[in-house]
Amino acid sequence: MPEENATNSTERTNLVQGLFIQHAAQLRGFIVALTPDLGQVDDLFQETFLTVTAKAGVFDPQRDFLAWACGIARYKVMEAGRRAARQWQPLSDGVLETLCACEPPQTPREPLLQHLTECLKELTPQSQRMMEMCYQQGHKPGEIARRLAWTPEAVYVALSRARAAMRQCVERKTAGEGGRA
Repeated sequence: MPEENATNSTERTNLVQGLFIQHAAQLRGFIVALTPDLGQVDDLFQETFLTVTAKAGVFDPQRDFLAWACGIARYKVMEAGRRAARQWQPLSDGVLETLCACEPPQTPREPLLQHLTECLKELTPQSQRMMEMCYQQGHKPGEIARRLAWTPEAVYVALSRARAAMRQCVERKTAGEGGRA
């Protein structure tokens, strides 16, 4: 019987870790949206992974994994905010609760992903490279600056402009199809 419980525990842990990897982009985006200090995102993402893994035994596979993991990530952001209250001012617990209580969109995300891909191609090659280094490779602006021989401030400005261009492009494409994304 103990061997069977260990097998079930291992299977549940493997399931949860696989789901975490599958939803990594959405979880990272969720953390980015709630965290004013982008330097904290990687740490919070890793802490969320460790907690999700540790709590694998209580996860109900019949429930929405992403909602469950986002709940854990939200608590990690709140904990970080309390620890770093002097360094950055987190959103209040009430605001975080309200943001997290919103239901995720029920429409398929494929059109939005298609728009993002198309809009990324519209950026300049340099902006595309920086976005890839930041969001796909997970490099922080200081590392991107070092790799490009830029100042960190220039990277922050360039990333901000690239994100604004992406946002405007996606909004334009979404509005063009009647807001179905």
